[in-house]
Amino acid sequence: MQKPLLFLIAITIFIMGYWIPEDRHMPVAGAKPYDWNPAAFWHMGSQQPQKGINIFAREGTPVVAATSGWVVYKDQDEQGENSVWVLGSKWRLHHYSNLKKVDVRPGVWVKTGEQIGSVGQAVTTSYKSPANLYYSIRSLPPQVSELKPEKPFWLEQVFYVDPHKFLTEYQASDTTQAVEKKALEH
Repeated sequence: MQKPLLFLIAITIFIMGYWIPEDRHMPVAGAKPYDWNPAAFWHMGSQQPQKGINIFAREGTPVVAATSGWVVYKDQDEQGENSVWVLGSKWRLHHYSNLKKVDVRPGVWVKTGEQIGSVGQAVTTSYKSPANLYYSIRSLPPQVSELKPEKPFWLEQVFYVDPHKFLTEYQASDTTQAVEKKALEH
């Protein structure tokens, strides 16, 4: 009798993760889609593909939560590499890296648009790169719709969301709704 109840509770919690609304916000204050390369997601520059995008901005520019969620991990190493992982709706982990400073701690809930840190520089590269935020989104359950067995690393790709699409498709639909709303008012 206990096992079916636990299974039902687990399924209910899993489904609730999809019911939470997913607000979206640009993670770097003032950034526009031309501040990153949309082709960078899953670019094969080395042995491992890049699983996110680098949003370029001035060092110290505020970094805010792209969506509401629970801060599950914060890393600040001796070399100055700072990153934050936020678990948002749809069971997606939002990874913010190359931070100059981190303003949140694990276990807290952040709202969409709330500051979590500031833009810094990648310190693990062999060359000095411009200041940027490395932003990636990992889906805990696989996205079966993204399954493309003909591509390299196809099994890994079902666990990552394209941050460019995540940020721009929402903005496109948001501006479309604003234009429609204005048209109805006149």
